[in-house]
Amino acid sequence: MKKSWFIPLLSATLLLPTTLSVDAATKPTVITKYAKDKKALKYPYVTKGPSTSVQKTINTDLTDFSKFAYQNYLEIEAFEKEERKTSYCKKNPSMCNYTYSTSYKVTGNNTSYLTFTLSDYSYTGGAHGFGYKYGVNYSLKTGKEVPITSVLKTSTQFKKVEKYIYNKLKNNDDYFVDTLGDVDVSKKSEYLMMKDGIKVVFQSYEIAPYSTGQPEIFVPKSVYN
Repeated sequence: MKKSWFIPLLSATLLLPTTLSVDAATKPTVITKYAKDKKALKYPYVTKGPSTSVQKTINTDLTDFSKFAYQNYLEIEAFEKEERKTSYCKKNPSMCNYTYSTSYKVTGNNTSYLTFTLSDYSYTGGAHGFGYKYGVNYSLKTGKEVPITSVLKTSTQFKKVEKYIYNKLKNNDDYFVDTLGDVDVSKKSEYLMMKDGIKVVFQSYEIAPYSTGQPEIFVPKSVYN
């Protein structure tokens, strides 16, 4: 399966298809690296656990991601340079301090799978920036990424998950969940593999205000199995 990194940049949508897979029953060790030594551009790198060939496969793809992130960084840097020539930026220089960054978090790392989130954030003016959060899950038994459709295999299972999340959030004023239709879980959804279920990742504004961030809603296995 191919994983596409969706990183909104300015007014364009950029895609970087990549496949990340691991092939080991040994707990991997993940360290932090930085694209072109830019401390704002963090990405994960596997150093121990999987075989040398599997490490190479993973790290080649992660390095490609870092190169793509660095390209975004350069484009925003160039965009800022041009915008600073405008009268608006000359009058409001603090509003034209544009940024682009990436980060990650290991959320599952055992003998069965490796799961982590990859996040990016860009600010190009306005009240706030924009970010995107990916959920990436690898089977350490098969060496393949585990798509959400390997967990939720039928439309009925997807609907059960949507209904569970709806019932969980419908009376919570912190979320925009008034009807079942406000919760959309599909094969394109980002998710995190957990020990006793999954966490469905929602992007900014999908089910909550910007201040809430990108919610991760846990759904027990018993809901969809």
